[in-house]
Amino acid sequence: MVREFANMRKMRCRLRTLALLVILVAPPARVSACPPEDPASDYALAEKALRTLLDTPLGRTLPKLRWKIAILDTRETNAYSNGQGTISLTRGLAFILGNHLGVWAAAIAHEMGHSVTHSPEAQTAFEAEVRRAYVAAGGNPDDPQAAWAFQVQSAPGGLLNLSGERRTESEADRLGLFLMAEAGFHPDFGVALDRLMRSALRDQTKYSVFLLNHPLWSSREEETLRLKKIALVILSWRWPDVSLSPGGAAPPIGKIQSVTVAEEPGGGALSLQVAFDLRNSARRQVRVAAVLIDHHRKLRTSIPAYQAPDGTFALNSMLPALGRDSAATTVRIPYDALSLGGQKLTAEIFLVADDWTIDLWLQPVQFPVRSPPDTRH
Repeated sequence: MVREFANMRKMRCRLRTLALLVILVAPPARVSACPPEDPASDYALAEKALRTLLDTPLGRTLPKLRWKIAILDTRETNAYSNGQGTISLTRGLAFILGNHLGVWAAAIAHEMGHSVTHSPEAQTAFEAEVRRAYVAAGGNPDDPQAAWAFQVQSAPGGLLNLSGERRTESEADRLGLFLMAEAGFHPDFGVALDRLMRSALRDQTKYSVFLLNHPLWSSREEETLRLKKIALVILSWRWPDVSLSPGGAAPPIGKIQSVTVAEEPGGGALSLQVAFDLRNSARRQVRVAAVLIDHHRKLRTSIPAYQAPDGTFALNSMLPALGRDSAATTVRIPYDALSLGGQKLTAEIFLVADDWTIDLWLQPVQFPVRSPPDTRH
């Protein structure tokens, strides 16, 4: 329970803080200092992901560089490589990636993919190894439904060719996904990264995509899902039991679809009907939790049954094992737990699976005016 509420606080803090973060399109000329959450943990995760990605037949086709990680003390959100093997990530990005090795691997594999697009020799070796692995796994690389995925190519970029830069970014995503598959990271970690970035930084409208030098996060997720079937062939061949792979089981992927608020018949409580989608939840504890916010402050309660460790009001709806990818649950807010009436608050509703905080939904809730108790005798 303590870990659960710590995770919720971290996600809430992350989502609020991310409004201050900025994506850079080039390495920053100057970085501003900010206190890291846990620099040792960040470096350990990044280094482990890097070495695991390099230690495969496909990883060994990459340019022979002195690969290393640099984490910059800045709240700006960015990752880039210098062409000499140094992959730089910012604290702002580390904040988004959290503590999951597979998500770090997805971010780092993308930067490693860029090194392939800049080296004709590596392009040839990379494509040959992906094809070899796919054939060994029982796939047919000449099948038209798969052949397009194995053609390694670079795309021109630059300020005057932003569409070319977007193609280069998409190419790095694709090559990174194959690096991940051979190294034992499920392609859904790429989806998890896309969703984390989209939640934190939002997509611009598709009508303005031509102004961007990166594809929309939603478009990148669509492309990852398009490649997923092919990458899974290689992953399953190298790691028949994916739970024993470096990345472990596929991450939970989901989204809160709707929240419906209604007063219970006879009064006494508000019911929040929460509908959501969630996959990869087998053998995970799934829960929907809610806290109440009043003018940017969490509401407190004196009733222990509804208290989080910090004394604020919190509810937690534990769900049994899900038999399908869509489900719903009800979060009940009893009036007796709160000293208020006729007040409009914000409910922060979290979808959680184990230690993954998957989605956050903000829902206005209006509490009805309640008559004072009758004290007449």
